Amino acid sequence: MKYNIGITGTGSLIGQAIIKSIIRSEYKEDYTLIGFDYFTNTVGSFWCKKNFILPDILKKDVTEGDWISEVERVISSEDLRVLFVGVDFELPLLAKYKERIEANTNCTVVVSSEEVIRIGNDKYLTYLFLKENGLNCPVTYLPEECDFNNLTFPLIVKPRVGARSIGVYKVRSIEELKDALNKVNGPIIQELVGDDSTEYTCGIISMNGELQRAIALNRTLKDGNTFISEFKDDYPDSIYDYIKAIAEKLGVFGSSNLQLRLDANGVPKLFEINPRHSGTTYMRSLFGYNEVIFILKYLLEGKEIEFELKKGKVIRHFEETLVL
Repeated sequence: MKYNIGITGTGSLIGQAIIKSIIRSEYKEDYTLIGFDYFTNTVGSFWCKKNFILPDILKKDVTEGDWISEVERVISSEDLRVLFVGVDFELPLLAKYKERIEANTNCTVVVSSEEVIRIGNDKYLTYLFLKENGLNCPVTYLPEECDFNNLTFPLIVKPRVGARSIGVYKVRSIEELKDALNKVNGPIIQELVGDDSTEYTCGIISMNGELQRAIALNRTLKDGNTFISEFKDDYPDSIYDYIKAIAEKLGVFGSSNLQLRLDANGVPKLFEINPRHSGTTYMRSLFGYNEVIFILKYLLEGKEIEFELKKGKVIRHFEETLVL
């Protein structure tokens, strides 16, 4: 049987990573892909059978009702069985309307609850979640909570809401701290954990409140995105124990990306939760960890596929596609 699958964000790194995870897998003939975006001529749209242009929800004259009605119309008309989310700003909306969509159609929306999305989108709420659940975390302050006379430098200043390392400053003095706070919209102040060599991007698959699969990759960043990722089978067990505890406390549905560093004592401390597929989704599939196929097989066939993981490095690079 062939299933129709929807992917939003055919122009985004995340949406394209989801699409590539399907069309470059051994199961590509099992699925017909239907894309969504806000622009024509996105490269991912040419990898799908169809691509639908959604009302731009970021414009003032477009209402939530307009947007969700069009999403629901396409899901029904194309008989989509699963919808993957490839655009960050769609997450709160699809979490809000998940139950409605699933009640009105035959489609499962791969998105976590509104509360999980809220925790992941706000780095201060991420800190509070970790702290309240007794999980290791970098010490984090709002500026109004901070005792500026009792700080240990260096520190990190970054936006409560943000991505791709935009607006992130490493500060080494009170003067640099105050300067950074003036530059960042809605800042938090956070303990600097470890260094670049101890940073990991971790993928988890959690269905029905239980962790199904997990992988940790040591990573190197470029322009805020993972440029090189490396998988070895001898990373500390403490990383996997930690992300398992986070996954089970958080209650993710589908795939999530957890970013952490090891401190000087080798203790993992998470600094960011992306409760969604991430830009490293396809990179993980190259190591044999194909989270998209796992979710599809789990939801549509009730199967849990096994991963045969390969050690090595994945390097991100530009590529071109000829469209005829």
